[in-house]
Amino acid sequence: MLFGCRIARQTISTTARRLAIQQQKRFESANTTGMSSSTHTNTTPVVQSHFAHRPQHVSSQPSRSMEMDDQNGLPHYPSLVNVTHIDMTSRAEDIRAGLIDTFLNLERVDKNLYLARHLLKGRNSLPVVYGGQVIGQALSAATATVDVGFVPNSLHSYFVQSGNVDRPILYQVDRIRDGRSFCTRLVKALQDGEAIFTVQISFHRPEVDSIVHQLPMPEVPAPDSLEDLSDTFERIKKNANIPPAALAMIGFKQKEIPPAFFRIFSFRPVDIDSYLCLKKDDNHSAGHGHPTDAYRSYVWIKANENIGDDPRLHMAAAAYISDATMIETALRPHSKRGFIPSMALTLDHSIWMHTDNFRVDDWLLYENHSTIAGGGRSLIEGKLWTRDGRLVFSTTQEALIRAQKKPSTASQVSPAK
Repeated sequence: MLFGCRIARQTISTTARRLAIQQQKRFESANTTGMSSSTHTNTTPVVQSHFAHRPQHVSSQPSRSMEMDDQNGLPHYPSLVNVTHIDMTSRAEDIRAGLIDTFLNLERVDKNLYLARHLLKGRNSLPVVYGGQVIGQALSAATATVDVGFVPNSLHSYFVQSGNVDRPILYQVDRIRDGRSFCTRLVKALQDGEAIFTVQISFHRPEVDSIVHQLPMPEVPAPDSLEDLSDTFERIKKNANIPPAALAMIGFKQKEIPPAFFRIFSFRPVDIDSYLCLKKDDNHSAGHGHPTDAYRSYVWIKANENIGDDPRLHMAAAAYISDATMIETALRPHSKRGFIPSMALTLDHSIWMHTDNFRVDDWLLYENHSTIAGGGRSLIEGKLWTRDGRLVFSTTQEALIRAQKKPSTASQVSPAK
C-alpha cells in the first residue's frame, strides 16, 4: 500500500505540474494580448484568500516561468487576478482626520466582525495604539450588535498586550445574551490572530426611576474662564522662573502627545499650577510628603467637532477620552520630586454609564483621583460631569507603573591573603 501511495503521489504531482505550467502560460498570454476591460476595472475589495501567497509545491523543480523567492528558496507565484487586497491604508496622520469618521471608524466585515484601520499612537515615540481608542472602538462594535432600545450601562476591559498602529485591529463580538432588560457582549480585539484587548459590555433597556440620589459636583471654575492646555504650554515656557519639573513635563507632553489629541479634543485644567507641578506642597500630606489633593485632578474636556445627535456616538467618544488623564494623575506628584518611570501603561479600565443624556461636544468635567499605589500598580478613579452638575460616567483604572532599574554596583571582594 505504501508503494502504491507513492506512485499515486507521483502521478498527481506530474498532473499538477502540467496544469500549473498550462495555467502560467495562459496567464502570461493574457498579459501579452491584453485582458478584458471588466477584469481591469474590478476593484471591489474582498477578503484575501489564505492561499493567495502560499507557495504550492506541485514539483520539486519549479517551472521556468516561476521566479524563486530569495528569502525561503520556494517558488514565487504571480498574484491571482481574481484576488484583490483590502485597502489597509490609514488616515490617522491626516490633518483632516476627525474623531468619528477616522479614529472611531469601523468597517463591518461580517455579522460579528469589525475592522479598524485608522489607529492613533498614545505616544509619538512608540508605535503603540492609544488605549482609549481601543475602548471606544470596541464599545462601538458591541453597540452595533444590539437593538436600538438598549443603552450601554457598564464595561470592564483588560489590555492583554500592546496594539501596533501599523496593523489593523479586528474586533470580534460574541453575543453572550439577549434578554428583555439586559444584553451582554464580549468583544475581543485581535492583531495578527492574537488578542490584545478584551472587554465585557452590558446594555440596559432604560427603566423608570426607583430610588434616586447623586453626590454633588465639585465646585470648580467654569471652562470659559480657563485656558486651553496647548496655549498654556506656550505661555508658561516663556517664564524664566519655571521649575525644572514643570519645564520637563511641558517638553515631554509637547514631544510625545500626538497633535491629533489637541486637534480633536480641547483640554482645560482647572488648576494649572497643580497640573504642571508649579504649586508648593502644603503640610497636609497623605504619605511620602505629598499634599492630600496632589493625587486629584480636574480637567474640562470637549470634542472640537460636532458629533451629531446620536447618543451612541457621544458615549463612544466619551469612552475614547476617558483613558487620557488617569495615569498622569497618579504619576504627577512623584514626577514633581524627580521620579521617572520606565513603564506606565493601563492594565484594566472600567466604566459605568449612568445616562446617555449628554454631549461630548460640550464641556465635560473629568475628575480623577488616585487612591493607592504600590507593588508597581496604581488605582485611579474618575467621574465625568456635565456642566449642569450631572454625573454621567464613573471610571476606574489600574495602571502598571515601573521605576527605572538602578545600576547594580559590583560587590567589593577582598583578595585572599
